[in-house]
Amino acid sequence: MPMNGVETAKSRLTIGIALCVILIIAYSFLSLPGSFDSYYVRFRPSPKSLIFIRYLFSLGIRAALFISGIGILFRKDIFRKIAIFVGLFTIATIYWKHPVEVYRKILWWQIRQGVLSVEAIPRIDMLAWFCAVTSYLVDIIVSLCLVYYLTRPKVRKLFD
Repeated sequence: MPMNGVETAKSRLTIGIALCVILIIAYSFLSLPGSFDSYYVRFRPSPKSLIFIRYLFSLGIRAALFISGIGILFRKDIFRKIAIFVGLFTIATIYWKHPVEVYRKILWWQIRQGVLSVEAIPRIDMLAWFCAVTSYLVDIIVSLCLVYYLTRPKVRKLFD
């Protein structure tokens, strides 16, 4: 709480911090993996125990992001650092996060369900790569923006 009616830089909620927190929280919810059953179907034939560990890890990352978003609102530097780490980790493990084979399976499922026409079969590999690259770009751009913003000297000062 500001003393004598004077706001300090640390107590003030900036538009940048508010947008950053909204982005972090929205991103953490939008990238939740869903039920384990659907997650398992996407990542099999890997062993079920390995898929379960991956699923729990994915949930953990989303929880860390959500909690970091709240912590950033309160200007806690540890949460800023956790968000930066998650952003860099996401970039470093992007192929592991979005394997092309998962998109190929989803596209085959959509053809079997009648969502996609059977005419898409000859282009299924290209479509799977397009979906994967689009996911890569979205995650990389969001992560880079997050890391860039949270490491700017002006923003870092808000957490000192």
